[in-house]
Amino acid sequence: MLLTSGRLLSLLLCVAVAQAQSSTTIRGTVQNKITGVALPYATVSLLNEKQHTVVGATTNDDGAFTLSAPPSDTFQLRVQYLGFQTLDTALMDRSGKGLITVTLPLTPQGHELSEVTVESVRQTAAVLPDKQVFLADKLGNTSGGTALDVLQRLPSVTVNTEGKILLRGNDELLVTVNGRFTNQAPPDVLAQIPASTIERIEVIATPSASMDAEGKAGIVNIVTRDHAQQGRGIVANASFSTTERYAGDITLYQSIKKWNTFFTANYRRYDIGGYRDGEIRTLVGDTVTWSDSHGDRPLMERIWGLRAGTSWAFHRSASLNTAAYLGYRQNDRIANLHYRQYYTVQQPPDLYHVFSEEELERTFYNTNLFSRTGRFFTVAADLPLTWAEHNTLLLAALYEHSVLGGPLRNRDYDRPDGQLLLFERSDETSPLHAWRLQADYGRTLSSGLQLETGYQWRTVRHHGDFLFERLNLATDTWEKDPSFNDTLDLTQTIHAAYLQLNGQQRRLRYRAGLRAEHLFRTLIHQLGTQPVNLQRLDLFPSAQLFWQLDDRHDLKLSLARRINRPTTKDLSPFKNHRHSEAIWIGDPALLPEYTGSAELTLTHKQPHLSLALTAYVSQTDNLIFRTNDSYNRITLYTISTNAGNSRSTGAELIADWQPAAWFTAYLTANTYLFRIYNIENATTDQRHSLNHNLSGNVTFRIRRQWQAQANATYASRTVTAQGYDTDLLLAHLTFKWIITQHWSANLLVQNLFNTNRQTITTYNEVFYSSIEYSKYDRIVQLTVSYRFNDEGKTAQTIRTEYGEKDF
Repeated sequence: MLLTSGRLLSLLLCVAVAQAQSSTTIRGTVQNKITGVALPYATVSLLNEKQHTVVGATTNDDGAFTLSAPPSDTFQLRVQYLGFQTLDTALMDRSGKGLITVTLPLTPQGHELSEVTVESVRQTAAVLPDKQVFLADKLGNTSGGTALDVLQRLPSVTVNTEGKILLRGNDELLVTVNGRFTNQAPPDVLAQIPASTIERIEVIATPSASMDAEGKAGIVNIVTRDHAQQGRGIVANASFSTTERYAGDITLYQSIKKWNTFFTANYRRYDIGGYRDGEIRTLVGDTVTWSDSHGDRPLMERIWGLRAGTSWAFHRSASLNTAAYLGYRQNDRIANLHYRQYYTVQQPPDLYHVFSEEELERTFYNTNLFSRTGRFFTVAADLPLTWAEHNTLLLAALYEHSVLGGPLRNRDYDRPDGQLLLFERSDETSPLHAWRLQADYGRTLSSGLQLETGYQWRTVRHHGDFLFERLNLATDTWEKDPSFNDTLDLTQTIHAAYLQLNGQQRRLRYRAGLRAEHLFRTLIHQLGTQPVNLQRLDLFPSAQLFWQLDDRHDLKLSLARRINRPTTKDLSPFKNHRHSEAIWIGDPALLPEYTGSAELTLTHKQPHLSLALTAYVSQTDNLIFRTNDSYNRITLYTISTNAGNSRSTGAELIADWQPAAWFTAYLTANTYLFRIYNIENATTDQRHSLNHNLSGNVTFRIRRQWQAQANATYASRTVTAQGYDTDLLLAHLTFKWIITQHWSANLLVQNLFNTNRQTITTYNEVFYSSIEYSKYDRIVQLTVSYRFNDEGKTAQTIRTEYGEKDF
């Protein structure tokens, strides 16, 4: 992958030098002629005398575009946008300076004779040169939910019943919010962003060199709504359901001349009932033990957050943006399980021996509470500058302080007399501090090429104090187990620099770049005899090519190399008793994971239908698994280790069909061969499965104020390092009522068929574990929304840099 991308970079640089010549730069904005609102993702084409496209561009979030045109006296542009009439216009460079600035208004298609009512429908998804863009409100009603609910509607994304997120078989996405890079764990980040505040989601499977190299599966950028029009406004949402689940958020904003400020507060309580039915078999020496269990497993979550930000446009080419975030999250997982334990001594032993009641050793009841808490505080500022119309500079800084922790309480009682057999407790306190400084410079060269370069420094200092005690039932005193108690001090510093070249040649737009990142990591812990250090320099090439074949077809090729560095909990080298059946331990010598990926996308666009077909392949080395092994007769050892490689090869289809104003359909299908090989500590050194992800929704607009929508997602069975996860189907039905200009209501029937059940199975020669998790989330939920003076544009907000990844 590195060699291929390097050759491609050299080729593009040669092409760029060969084209250096005088040209005219055309800059403009595309907007709705009736409302004046900017139109993002509109297609702008420069035509020759034969009406063939010479070069093309796509407008950005603000409806802006830039074209570099060959020398001429007159330029003919064609502007196209779904739901609007095509605009053909002729331009001239009257100034003679090689720069044309223009505003291009588009007229919406269709009108009613009785009243001036103009409406348009935007595509659910769009393929851009560097990413795929999905409009959140088109993916299905997620009112009262979070960003995780929105992400679950995307093609190629799989979220299992335990909250693990995969993109085309790979985990460890890098989640950003409005382009602010973080190292957070996706489930923890996404759970704290209300779905009602999201405008769109951008999936960047092969990011450019200007972006962080973290996240082996790519980058998912959450773009939240902004309120940047002049004046004051309020946006509020409140959700209620038939169970102990409710949520609310409110945004207050004010925009006066050069100042734009906002304040957002949100709260969410999410209690969900659940059931667990499982079995574990272990082989220790010549003893085979079988333990089956069943019981309630409810989950409870509490989240609140406060966000505030300002933007001061103190100069026409400069602004200062600041933001702050204060948040809290608590997850409580309770398990009340009834166990039956059987055993037999055999020669030779048979792990899958069929037990009889005569081999029953004991029955007992286990109650287990695992609580995870996190307090997060982040402040950030950035200063974008522009001068001489060809130079840009972005200076940015971020600081985070997070405190992670939470108790664990684990008890075993004999049955039927109820005598206490075991009582364990543990507590964790893990504060961390993180900093990030970066500078990004861009310059438009005389040939129309764009040069980007930058430097970034980021560091994290993570402390941890882990206390584990077991009650001595004979003396009624608490005793420490030395192998479960430790203190930890982790420091990780990264220096990064990149160089990237962007340009276009007639119908071809391209990006090519190289990023270098130097890592120094040191880990000191009480049980260790000396520090564990890791130092390395890695290179990350990337390239994106985008051909506009004609007015209806585009072709995109992209390549990238990515990295995933292990989290603190993966590195922690001491035992952590998570629950009755599992003890976790990390490895301070873990190496990073490396992923090389390539994808080729063909898009087809016509007035009422858009299609995107993507073929892709990704390869990951040094794959970090949490592999299981026997610890004792009823407990498994879960170990973090570099234990194999993986490859995903597949194709993805996205269809967006809008045949009429009252009906739209959005369907996606993804099929890929997922292969894991060179596996350690498993019954075989390779596994593979043909995986399928299907999702879609259909929307019916019954009347102008009424809308009904049905959506469903399906993920097929997939292999894991030591076993497999079964398939998962979820379906929902929603109704929306626009009451007035300011008020609206959404009714959601969630998990329509009560199918939120999944079995996770792992095994090797000395253990077998199979557990079915059921979630009782079939509910009816009502969300009421209030908007006053709100347009809903993109807002600047932030998340934590490291804390929520280790949550």
